[in-house]
Amino acid sequence: MSLRPPAKRITDNHRRSVLSLLKDKTFRNLLSIVKTYKWYYIGAVGSQLLLTAAALFFADTSRRLFDLAPHVPRNTLSQIILMFVCIALSQLVLTFLNNWLRSALNESVVYEMRRSILNHLQRLPLSFHENNHSSNSVNVMNNELEIAKNFIVYDVQRLIALPISFVFVGIYLLSVHPLLGAIAIAIGPLQMVSNLVLKSKFQQAAELQNLVTRDVFFTIGETLHGIREVKANQMEDSVNARMAEIQKRGVAYNVLLTNISTIRSITKDLPGHAGYLTGIGIGAALMTSGDIGVGGLVAFITLLDKVAEPFTVLVDTINNLQRSVSGARRLFEVMDMAEEDTRAGTVLEAGAPAIRYENIGFHYTEGAETLRNLSFTIPAGKSLALVGPSGAGKSTIVKLLYRFYDPQQGRIQVNDRPLQTYAIHSIRERMALVSQDIYLFDGTVAANIEVGKPGASRDEIIRAAKLAQAYAFIELLPNGMDSEIGERGIKLSHGQKQRLSIARAILRDASLLILDEPTSALDVETEASFQRDLGEWASGCTKIIIAHRLSTIRDADYIVFLEHGEAVEFGTAEELLRMNGRFRSYWEKQGREIGEEQSVV
Repeated sequence: MSLRPPAKRITDNHRRSVLSLLKDKTFRNLLSIVKTYKWYYIGAVGSQLLLTAAALFFADTSRRLFDLAPHVPRNTLSQIILMFVCIALSQLVLTFLNNWLRSALNESVVYEMRRSILNHLQRLPLSFHENNHSSNSVNVMNNELEIAKNFIVYDVQRLIALPISFVFVGIYLLSVHPLLGAIAIAIGPLQMVSNLVLKSKFQQAAELQNLVTRDVFFTIGETLHGIREVKANQMEDSVNARMAEIQKRGVAYNVLLTNISTIRSITKDLPGHAGYLTGIGIGAALMTSGDIGVGGLVAFITLLDKVAEPFTVLVDTINNLQRSVSGARRLFEVMDMAEEDTRAGTVLEAGAPAIRYENIGFHYTEGAETLRNLSFTIPAGKSLALVGPSGAGKSTIVKLLYRFYDPQQGRIQVNDRPLQTYAIHSIRERMALVSQDIYLFDGTVAANIEVGKPGASRDEIIRAAKLAQAYAFIELLPNGMDSEIGERGIKLSHGQKQRLSIARAILRDASLLILDEPTSALDVETEASFQRDLGEWASGCTKIIIAHRLSTIRDADYIVFLEHGEAVEFGTAEELLRMNGRFRSYWEKQGREIGEEQSVV
């Protein structure tokens, strides 16, 4: 298990301003989700405005009451009390409605965004997933998405509703008394100015904290996915030490962020406190001189927060955006990546294809060639075995055929047409893979076999299991085909997993079969049965076989021996063993088993 190094120091070119974030194309695309749920937004904003109206009625009713006190006529007092009751009830109903709408909007947007991101991630080229740890994608789906969601769901609503509230509350307070109204209106802009204090420090600390969060996701995911290796290699202490180091940085950055936030919060609140004290002092003087009644001062105190709230929210929104710049950047970068266009091109017709590799050159990184001038041909319906030491390029040949990557040199022909002219979807639809790197999903045995052909009948699934020599052990499971196999098939042995992988390929009924060490985990008897049945269910396929065991490839029509990405020998197993070349030398190193296989050949 590899452990990622600590987060790198943040540089200036990694920072993006709030303005650039708002101009980001992907951010605007995320905001387009608002259109999908516009009625939720309209309801939430409308209920928020009605709550503001209720607050105005409450303040104005309080003003009337205190201006009439202490000699309030009984009828008027009854009307005022009834008005307070109605306002209180309406506030309860509106608060419930607003919370319900916001909750529904929140969940709807989260699921919509998560579905969109997952759909995009699975349509990105394989190179993206091979070059990025899965924990990074999980972090995008959780942490970065949560940051973006908070702005889209909550801040957008408030940015629409609160300016309208500010206008009406401000006008009302100006009507109570122009000076007190002016004092209340001035508080908000002063709070916005105070937001500039420690702005850059806050953003830097937030970015550092986001990087630590990514390290946490990475380490947890890496540890849990590789838990067997962790236990087998007694890595618990090193993992714990790694988490302790992350914790130390996380605590330091969090404390720094909290301290900066506290200072900024105090600075932001100063104008509000100053405005409150100034308003009380001036209001008391005006009340003493008779320029304002007691009710007017009460209304001022009641609505002071309401008129300053839009600016306070704007400050908080800016802070949220500043904190989200680093995290949201990764989300936008991923969503901006071009998806594979799997539908463009000619549909590959049914039937076993003929395949030809012509002078193929390929590298994953510049200067480190994986394949060099590689050429070979597989006639339709024939089988080709790829043999050679690890790192010779065998798996890369298959990846090129799947169009996970395209070669930098040469071309691949399928049925005498360039592979790139076919729709990727139709190519992969015709292919089935049995890999030694088996991935099973958390579910039932039947569901995992059905992956090869979604919607397959139970009879088809059972037939595939029998041909894969898997049905015997499946029957012994507690619930047979409906037995749960756990995460990654943890309840099964490696040999059992491999048989389910073979059953998937059988069920797929493909015309191009890739066998990557298909029997590496099978015993000799089961392997022999598999080889016999292979002729039944794969007789009409073109086959590419990757193997180190001669028993797996002895019946192949052709064998290519690869070394350093080049085809150094080509022929049948019998021909190559008699050549006394690299192929024969390679197999002789396997000792007694090779001698037995040679006698068979």
